[in-house]
Amino acid sequence: MKHTVSRYLLLLSFLPLCTYAQETQTTSGLWQDLELTKVLPYDWAVSAEAGYRTTSDFNEFDRFHVGLGVSRKLSKYFKLSAGYIFMTKHFLEETTPHYSSSGLYNGYNVDAEHWTPRHRAYFDIAADKRFWKTLRISLRERYQYTHQLARSVERTKYRADSYDAAGNIVDWEDPETTIKEKSAKNRHLLRSRLKFAIDKKGWDWEPYVSAEIHNNLREDWHFDKIRASVGVDYSVSKVAEIGVAYIFTHENDDDGDENVHAVSVGYKYKF
Repeated sequence: MKHTVSRYLLLLSFLPLCTYAQETQTTSGLWQDLELTKVLPYDWAVSAEAGYRTTSDFNEFDRFHVGLGVSRKLSKYFKLSAGYIFMTKHFLEETTPHYSSSGLYNGYNVDAEHWTPRHRAYFDIAADKRFWKTLRISLRERYQYTHQLARSVERTKYRADSYDAAGNIVDWEDPETTIKEKSAKNRHLLRSRLKFAIDKKGWDWEPYVSAEIHNNLREDWHFDKIRASVGVDYSVSKVAEIGVAYIFTHENDDDGDENVHAVSVGYKYKF
């Protein structure tokens, strides 16, 4: 219990601090999502979703995804959910330095940009409650498993041909292009999210703020991502809802080490 409370107190502290995270690299993008939900008897529901993300200051597609999910409301305050998402992730061209066996810098490798398919499964337990007839506080714990398939990537090697007396590179060999085989990867995360929303009966608008931590379960609870969101949902009708948000993410995982500023636009339809 103490561990759970401490984690959510930590989440609260990230709400004002996330935007001051030390920047190694910064990018901006657009996230767009569509979700359709069919309500079933006995508090069950099934849903389908699709969406895409851009990066590199809105200039490059970062990922596409589609998914299916199922949920059941256990009580007024608790809900369980599970689902599957297929996505394809875009990796931009990457340049890394290369050193000889003696430790001398002798060139660099360039991995060509490529797309990598991923399979993702998740399981959620969520709780929410309204306080003072206006403020809704929700907590969500999500276990997430992601399998990234192996892929072949074109790699170009640039190597030094000669050096001067000071050890600086004077000339280069002709570039060599090979195929680099990158192995499959599995990632196990626990995603903890805390959300505060103004949810007053009779209002069509629901502004909110949230914070989320991605804990890597295979690396001693390493923080892969820290995310803060500020947004508003608007009920177009009893069955349709539009949401707009600003999302800040500090990434420190296999996908990169950078700060991401994103504008999120979503549409939900429930029938």
